Amino acid sequence: MQYKKQDGFTLIEIMIAVVIVAILAAIAVPNYAAYVKRGRRADAMATLLKNANWMQQKFTIDNAYPASATVLPFAQSPEAGTAKYNLSIVVPATANTSQYTLQAVPVSTDECGTFTIDQTGLRGQTGTANKSVTDCWAGK
Repeated sequence: MQYKKQDGFTLIEIMIAVVIVAILAAIAVPNYAAYVKRGRRADAMATLLKNANWMQQKFTIDNAYPASATVLPFAQSPEAGTAKYNLSIVVPATANTSQYTLQAVPVSTDECGTFTIDQTGLRGQTGTANKSVTDCWAGK
């Protein structure tokens, strides 16, 4: 009697393939999520810098910075679509029109927190203690 060779996979082979896919997914999904967060931060910082550039142009023309957030050309990041960061002007208590601080506040929790930049170009952030200003503004 001759046995016919069966084509297909054994249960062990399928289980090994499933385990390999699960390990790859366990590594890829968190890395992708971190990549998306870094991309959103980079977009928020770029939009914040666009607003800072606009503020400097207004100062050149008017010899004063605008004091109202309603005049910012970009009020959110990304500029179109669902906001991930809201941008605004923080005016000093003295209402001094030669100073300003722009801020980008995340809509949802982010470890870098709120990004800020002032009229001197000083950058800041209000995130958790394990992330420095340099780390966050460098896109890490």
